[in-house]
Amino acid sequence: MARKPAAASRMRAPKSGVTVRMYRLGHGDCFLLAFRGTDDQPVYVLIDCGFKPGSNGPDYHLGTIEDVVDDIKAATGRRLDLVIITHEHQDHVNGFWKPEAPYFEEFEIGAAWFAWTEDPDDALANELRKRHGDQLLGLVAARNRLAAAGDKAAAARVDDLLSFELGVDPPQFLAEASSRKKDPHASVNKRGMKLVKDKAGRKNTRYIVPHREIMRIPGVDDVRVFALGPPHRADLLADTDPQGAESFPGHGLRARSSFFAAAEAVPRSAEQIRPFGRRFSRPFTQAFDDAEHGAFFSARYGMAADAAQAELAQESVANAAWRRIDRDWLYSAEALALDINRGINNTSLVLAFELQESKKVLLFVGDAQRGNWKSWTGGSWKDGEKTITVRDLMARTVLYKVGHHGSHNATLQGTEQDDYPNLSWMGHGRYGNEFVAMITAVSQWALLTPKPPWVHPLPSIKAALIKKSGGRVFQTDTAELVAPGARDAEWTDFIQRTRISDLYFEYEVHDR
Repeated sequence: MARKPAAASRMRAPKSGVTVRMYRLGHGDCFLLAFRGTDDQPVYVLIDCGFKPGSNGPDYHLGTIEDVVDDIKAATGRRLDLVIITHEHQDHVNGFWKPEAPYFEEFEIGAAWFAWTEDPDDALANELRKRHGDQLLGLVAARNRLAAAGDKAAAARVDDLLSFELGVDPPQFLAEASSRKKDPHASVNKRGMKLVKDKAGRKNTRYIVPHREIMRIPGVDDVRVFALGPPHRADLLADTDPQGAESFPGHGLRARSSFFAAAEAVPRSAEQIRPFGRRFSRPFTQAFDDAEHGAFFSARYGMAADAAQAELAQESVANAAWRRIDRDWLYSAEALALDINRGINNTSLVLAFELQESKKVLLFVGDAQRGNWKSWTGGSWKDGEKTITVRDLMARTVLYKVGHHGSHNATLQGTEQDDYPNLSWMGHGRYGNEFVAMITAVSQWALLTPKPPWVHPLPSIKAALIKKSGGRVFQTDTAELVAPGARDAEWTDFIQRTRISDLYFEYEVHDR
């Protein structure tokens, strides 16, 4: 499909339904939705605005944050009726603020929605925030000690993960930021969220707990919103990785790229716990007789293969550097940083937007992971005499904002019969004929830049989405859609409601 230039003009809403603009900002989320309001004028809803630095711009033929903000200004007249922030990660919020002339300084914001985890009056939220802040301070200190000790590679790996939490990039600024501020709450992420809250005002800022009520977008009568997550339970927020049949094939690709996968493996034999290949090892009974390495083992371990050699063995001094473990604890920083990163992903606000006439649902899940997904069935909503369930909402889903860039741990696999929410629950019957997926990923950047690399999207997840949607899958770095072999009326209708530019994908969902 040929790309069209982005028009710097007001974004329109269909006569009924919604226009969804997925910005091609890089590896991150930024969605602008236009609904028709009660006064017949568009009502604009922005869901997140962030990206990983380096994943956009000319190298990947995508828009810059400045391009995107300028387009949002033109599209909305600098008025956002509602801003929704799913969670506090760099690639979801760093597009709101910068030290000089913040990106969204000129906008008027009518209302703001956050997850309950941002509620200053929620006891569990306050406990989690304090724990998160203490962990970040410890991680920054550990990262700086790693760098001071000369282990730049280990420090860089922690930098990649800390940048999500602090919004500080490039990583070398971490040391300066931590020594100057000593406060993660002064991060770019926090300041962007504060800007949104301040502009909406305390009265119009909501902190949402799932399953509490059926919500409405201010100024829109024919759309209802259901909050599915995050769970109001610390144990579920800590539950991040799919188990067993919940995982898509290739799940291990991401695990093997992690330095911590070995800690999760269950050994079944001595061979399986061998830390290095056989060619790098020597059996204990042969070590001290080895022609090439025997002297090394004798010197390091202070023993000999037999009594005749014992007098020749030289024992290392008690305080040899190789014996000391005073810095070893620092290397757990990477594991802790990864755990914190996954935990914050799991605090994502998950919303289902229901178009009231057709009952079509748009599902935005942020970066929700296993514990969040599994919690969705923990409640329901009363609608007069009826009860609305998560299974019902997912069956009517026609648009899925794919979790966490298509990562292995943010879309669960399963069947329609399984008792936990999964991809097979989505888009049944006539709703399946219109099912669309949106993946905010720049695959080449993800594979080449982070260390260890990210497999975004996981090939088996993308393949499942293409199969389920008949090719109706938008991905940030892919301008051309994968058309089915035979273009039928459904595909033609889809293309007529789609617009592609270098800056965004735009797609209309009609309420009929």
